[in-house]
Amino acid sequence: MKRAILLMCLCGILAGAGLRPVDAVAATETTAPTPPMRRVNETPNALLNAIKQNDFAAFLEVREHGKGIAALADEWNANAERLRKEKTEREVDRAELGDDAPEAMADDSMQQAWQKLQTDAGIELLVAELQPLIAEEAGKRIMQFNIAFGATLTGIASEKQFSADQVQQLTQLMYAVQDWTGRVQFDDPARLRRALQAVAALARQTGLKRFDDSQAMAFEEAIVHGDSLIRTVKQVLAAYDLDADEILNSVRLSEVDAIDDRATLRVEARVFGVALAHDFKQQYFEGEWMDAEAVASITRWREQKVEEEDDSELLIERDAETVPATPQPETPSSAGSCSPENEFATASDADSNDQ
Repeated sequence: MKRAILLMCLCGILAGAGLRPVDAVAATETTAPTPPMRRVNETPNALLNAIKQNDFAAFLEVREHGKGIAALADEWNANAERLRKEKTEREVDRAELGDDAPEAMADDSMQQAWQKLQTDAGIELLVAELQPLIAEEAGKRIMQFNIAFGATLTGIASEKQFSADQVQQLTQLMYAVQDWTGRVQFDDPARLRRALQAVAALARQTGLKRFDDSQAMAFEEAIVHGDSLIRTVKQVLAAYDLDADEILNSVRLSEVDAIDDRATLRVEARVFGVALAHDFKQQYFEGEWMDAEAVASITRWREQKVEEEDDSELLIERDAETVPATPQPETPSSAGSCSPENEFATASDADSNDQ
């Protein structure tokens, strides 16, 4: 319950700060701890500043651990070239098939939406199509939230690991979220229209007629439109009374209790007008700061995997020892052979002896 509530409250903040989850299954081997090369709040603060400043290039550079713009551009352009080549090959294949070839993008919803975003009339069509779906889904989510509201408050109050301040903060946040869901009319087409107009401005700015071409942009173009993308996300949230910049500007990330490869990251923010603060235990692991519990899970998983592999190898060795050796056929001696040659030879010898 504690983890679920904290993730619900601070997931947006932590995502912007770069505290991403770790895929334990992808890990292969345990490495010895190395001294931290940077403070626990250094990368999250850099990511936070990049998002606050709508700086897509800085965001990429930090996420790639300071690889450098030149290296990022080379990788991006190589991938874009690969995508363009694949698209050209598909178009050639389709041209060879002639009129009988299926329209690969004819039924693609993203392409259809992209085309509608190019005109004001298309935006109105999208509003008419999407508004009922959004209103229905929002209604279901709000109902589920309200049904579980009392139980969630009880869970917060009974969580022994929460301090009194944390219980108060989360309780206030729950009421603030409930107030927001009751205040915002998700079935209001004007809100959806404002959100779609922001997205349409970005789509038209690219000058692209096909959605899939946006994935094959050159790095220089992508950087310019990336800045606009961050601003567009904020505008979409603003259409539903969520001020992303206000929340981001309230975030404070600080380091406390740093000892060797262990540290505590303190996250403070104001969400829906409620001041929140929480400490996250971090561990420097394989070149970056990660959630300490995630690192412990990875370590346990690796140890278990090694044990299972050792047990499997031992079982194979035991099976090999217990399997009886396959008996080899004995080579018959000439004296006891029943071959025709031996029979004739025996008979001849007997006749000689008789004589």
